[in-house]
Formats: sequence, C-alpha cells, structure tokens
Amino acid sequence: MKKVVIKIGGSLAVDEEKLSDFVTAVSSFSSSEYRLCVVHGGGKDINENIALLSEKPTFIDGLRVTTPSIMNMVEMTLSGHVNKKLVRLFLKNGCPAIGLSGVDGSLIEVKKKNGEPDLGLVGEIVKVNPKIIHDLWNAGWTSIVSPISIGAGVSWNVNADTAASELAVALQADQFILVSDVAGVLDDQKKVISNLNETAVESLIAEGVISGGMIPKVRESIKSLRRGLKSIHIVGWKDADHLKKQINGDFNYGTILQ
Repeated sequence: MKKVVIKIGGSLAVDEEKLSDFVTAVSSFSSSEYRLCVVHGGGKDINENIALLSEKPTFIDGLRVTTPSIMNMVEMTLSGHVNKKLVRLFLKNGCPAIGLSGVDGSLIEVKKKNGEPDLGLVGEIVKVNPKIIHDLWNAGWTSIVSPISIGAGVSWNVNADTAASELAVALQADQFILVSDVAGVLDDQKKVISNLNETAVESLIAEGVISGGMIPKVRESIKSLRRGLKSIHIVGWKDADHLKKQINGDFNYGTILQ
C-alpha cells in the first residue's frame, strides 16, 4: 500500500467549497491501495478567535508567539472546531475518518522551543510515536491530525508544517504533499519554481525571495529529506483532479523538493 501524508492549511482549511472538493478527492482513493493521513492547520480560524481575546497575533519567522491564553484558543480551534469539521466532511463522503491531535496517544512529544525572543508555548518536536496511526490504518481508518502536541503534561503549539513533516518521516511515507494558498515556492518574478534542493533553498532565503511562513515550510521539508523522504511536494489548491494526478505522479504543478 502507498502511504501518503497530506498537510493542508491556509484558505483550504476554512473555505467550505474548496474543503469539500479536497475531501471528495481524498475520499475517492481506494483504502486497499492507499493509507492516508491528513494533517491540518487553521491559522485564519485561530486569528479570528484570538481577536476575541483582544490580543494581536504576533509571528517571528513564520512561528506564532503563543501565550497561555492564546494556547487555550489555539487548541480549542485546531483540535476542536477545525479537526471535527474535517472529520464530519470525510464521514459524509463515505470515508471512515478519526480525528486526533499530537496529544492523543502521545503521538507527538515536544519540549519548549528555546531561543530569543521567547515564543512562549511553542514546542520543538523530540519524538513521534506513530503506532496509533498504524493501528488506525490497520483497522481501515483515515487519520485527521491536529498539530497540537504534548510535553511535560501540557499542550504545546507546533507549526503544522513541522508536525506534518515529522509525522511523514516517522510513518515512512511514500509521498508527502503540502497544500497551501500558494502555487508552490515562488522566484523573484512570482513564478513557481518546479524543483529545488537544499543549496537553492538556503540561497533564496538569504536573498529574501523565500520569506515568512514559507521559511519553516521549506526548512522542515529539507530536514525530512535528509531523514529518508524521497521528495516533498508544495502545491496550491486547484481542484480534485489536479490533486489526484499529483498524488498519482501524472504531473507536477507545484514545487518538488528533492
């Protein structure tokens, strides 16, 4: 069976029409040929809910500064609202789905991410325990995973791209696809770069071509490649047909890191 980890974020995680199309596409894959795990973000939903706290979202190199009150809202939003919305959509499409987070079964264990400035309750992954995903796969379930993780008995905020990358490595995924609002990694002319390696990625970061949330996305991807993943696809959402052809290897419409 082909093991596929798909990370979704941006507007795809909150746009009902796009999300429904995505779920329909993923649900169409045969459970006898594919084992699927979907990891989701939900930054726009988080920002809307944090506004209720009268706290302004703050990001450093694409990572959210997470105070205790923000952490509570992040967990409620991701592991509650967004995760269960996705599970309901998959079930509606006839796909047996179970929602969980990095807390469940100690799926993703973390320690505090050190450095200056202090990011608060932001975790650095130290261990992934994929047994629960394998058990669900063996029982015929598709896992829908929130990146909220566990460490020292409390919940921590973890970048969803990082969580997905580490999970893909631990599961020895045959394919890892990141679906976001952008069509791929863009050059200085805002055109998609079809293929990248580590040297090219670091050069583009130094030049400021790769910036913001794309920095942790590509850097974590490179780390995953060093640890055994063959290639990582960063693609924008177009439609169900494009995603299915990307997964099947019929063509590439985004950026492939190798």
